[in-house]
Amino acid sequence: MGGLIPFAEYNLAVGFVVSLELLYFLWLEASATAYRRFMLLTVAGLVLAVIGGPITELFAPSLIHWVHGIAALLVILGFYDPVLNDVRTAEWARVLLTDPGRIRQQDDWMTPMDDKILEVLHGANLTLTPSIIAFNTGFSQKEVNRRLIELADHGFVEKIERGKYRQTRRGEQYLCGQFDTVSLTDDEIGVQS
Repeated sequence: MGGLIPFAEYNLAVGFVVSLELLYFLWLEASATAYRRFMLLTVAGLVLAVIGGPITELFAPSLIHWVHGIAALLVILGFYDPVLNDVRTAEWARVLLTDPGRIRQQDDWMTPMDDKILEVLHGANLTLTPSIIAFNTGFSQKEVNRRLIELADHGFVEKIERGKYRQTRRGEQYLCGQFDTVSLTDDEIGVQS
């Protein structure tokens, strides 16, 4: 790289390091890529952008926009399924985050116990009683009861009948990190003034 300008050397070095990191990620997540082919599209797009871009800029600058356009298309197809018209946020969250709680935004009224309760309800996909939820979370039934009432008041769970609860769509969205609890107003959560 002796005849290259410093900026081109920097771009190539960063591109090479990022490509190695992406390939290492693929190697670590080999089982995920085996049945999630969309990951390969995204990684191919990123590698093309970080390696192909600087190389094209050096040897065929007139084609740089084509290379970046193809790279962007590959990344988009990795995140979006045009056939099903579906954004693959849940799949990427599962692959990239070992703890989806990191992307959740809790409001002031929420406690870590709320996440555990919602996870039990989500995992079971059933209507459960506070005693069953308490057994599966390790919290007391009294504590779970109090939190279920609060979660129901904010629309994360619904009370089906006396002592039976199930998760709502809002609760599912919150667990996936797709729902911002901090921006809720009293009217949206149904709090009576």
